Amino acid sequence: MRRATLLLAGIAILLLWAPAAALDAPEPLALDEAVDLIADAGGASDYPDANEIVVFSHTTVEYEHDGSYVQYNHELTKLITDEGVDDNGDMSFSYHRRYTDHQIILIRVIKADGTEIVVGDDLITDGTPPQVTAMNIFESDFREKTVVFPGLEVGDAIESITAEINAPLLEDAFGGIFFMQYTAPILDVSATVTGPSDMPLVHEVKNGDVDFVLSEAGGLTTYAWSTTNTTQLEPELGMVPFRQVATRVLASSIQTWPELSRFGYDLLGTKCIAEDSVKELTAEITQGLETTEEKITEIHYWVMENVRYLGLAMDRGAFLEPHFASYTLEKEYGICRDKAVLMVTMLGEIGVPAWVVMINPSFATDTEVPSVFFEHGIVAIEDEMGGYRYFDPTIEHHREIDASYVGDRWVLHLTPEGDDIRQVPHRPAAINSGNIAETGVLDDDGGIEGSAVITGRGIYEMILRQIADTTNEEQMKQIWTESVQGIYPGAELTEFELSDESDLYEPWTATVGYRIEDYALEADPYVLFRIPSATGAFDFLSGLLVGRLTNLPTREHSLAIGTSIGLAERGQIEIPTGYIVESLPDVVDYHEGPISLSITYEFIPADENDGVPAVSYAKVFGVDAFEITPVEYRAMKEASRLASRSMRGEVVLKREEG
Repeated sequence: MRRATLLLAGIAILLLWAPAAALDAPEPLALDEAVDLIADAGGASDYPDANEIVVFSHTTVEYEHDGSYVQYNHELTKLITDEGVDDNGDMSFSYHRRYTDHQIILIRVIKADGTEIVVGDDLITDGTPPQVTAMNIFESDFREKTVVFPGLEVGDAIESITAEINAPLLEDAFGGIFFMQYTAPILDVSATVTGPSDMPLVHEVKNGDVDFVLSEAGGLTTYAWSTTNTTQLEPELGMVPFRQVATRVLASSIQTWPELSRFGYDLLGTKCIAEDSVKELTAEITQGLETTEEKITEIHYWVMENVRYLGLAMDRGAFLEPHFASYTLEKEYGICRDKAVLMVTMLGEIGVPAWVVMINPSFATDTEVPSVFFEHGIVAIEDEMGGYRYFDPTIEHHREIDASYVGDRWVLHLTPEGDDIRQVPHRPAAINSGNIAETGVLDDDGGIEGSAVITGRGIYEMILRQIADTTNEEQMKQIWTESVQGIYPGAELTEFELSDESDLYEPWTATVGYRIEDYALEADPYVLFRIPSATGAFDFLSGLLVGRLTNLPTREHSLAIGTSIGLAERGQIEIPTGYIVESLPDVVDYHEGPISLSITYEFIPADENDGVPAVSYAKVFGVDAFEITPVEYRAMKEASRLASRSMRGEVVLKREEG
């Protein structure tokens, strides 16, 4: 579902609620002018990779001293393929009516023959977003307007004019992000911002060149950015968000990050008030616990498990005013900053100073200009070495209380003194790593029997828990049955045991047993077989990562992993006496940038293994970054090639003479 305007989707302005708009709304195009523009825009033959053409997209904004502003978006989009028609069959506008008066001034379809169909109120709905309703949450201020276009055809165009009249979220401040590029070609795009001259903007253009004009009149300064014929952004599987690679303009009246930090503290920190209900709960759940660490863990788990996460991108980012801690406790649901405020308040009750912290989990933060647009709010406390620990009480199923995805990301601590934006120290792949341990026995008849214990740390374990929580026992058994059958046709699942995915105090584990008849290939005097764990049968997470995401020959954009991730896998198979190891698969030792892969095989003599000879296998794999550049992608592909070749490698045994 496509938003009504490409700029509306990305504009992250600081501030909400305003007086009546002084800025005049854009005038609709004269019909004959619109028809000419649509005809001149071209079609599928001119843009063979596009499904639509944005003929123009104009955004105009005027802000006041108090930070209130009015914004108009005027757009004309031509549909040039059937897919473009399907994609634009409806459009939605999400808003929070406590802060925003959202208005649809005009939406109409202009046909190629010059006729128009004005979309009336009967085709516009305004209600609670479906995702809120699905959670059985009544939050009347979260709203979504949806416009439906019946009977669209290739060659039609949609003209829309919308308005937002917004209250200041942070007093006496304004800022925004304006996107000048999209997944469709744009023939004409502009963003014009006007505000008091004594409240100037700092601004920066990222990832491209645009024209800029600065003018001043009557105590107002106008900042105007424009460009023409911007190329469309081509999607790639697994790429970083478009907003990270698009040509964009950053603008803010806030001059420094510490200034924004203080603004944020005034907004969120004042909500961290421990009323009686919060005091009583904190005392109850920490009663009898001896150490501060135990109390921190209990508070984190309680907020994570008992306050439902209302994860909605309904506002201008994580700076929207949160609720008081006691309110979130009473309602038992909240957006990220509500949960963070509650946790900070509870930590204060056990004598642990804590701060709400802003972070962008899904894209790299633009640090050049102070920006209110952060996706997420988490919690920080000081550690014993003068650094910080970060907690995210919205991530369910994460056993370790320290957030393991935050490494290398930029964060803004909201403090009364004001803090500069800072980069979190690197978090190595090992803290988000799977751990697989296999033991087995190859018998004289060529059959093999064994078991594997699968567990992990950080994000790897969290994903395993999520799968277990959303999949019933029979489905899980089927998943592992297919895994062992992937080792060899006819493999039998002989053991299947899962730990309790809801118990966060113990590592989650899966124990999978197998029996495979006629597994080894006998070619007297040789016996050939593969160590089952070396086939990748027990590791479907990093296998998916390295396999599915490395299908492209090259990449234009960085690959979004989201977190560092790794795998430590080992297997040991006892072999029949009377055999020696003739050959083992090649050793792999590959390290390039954030990508590392080590695979080793070893023969273990009987006198080193309780009288029974064995062959061991060990694999350590790591993606030590949350995104992979196009250059690093080549290293990832090479690691994938080496891993695939190793998976096909066989252990060759030879019967001893005599």
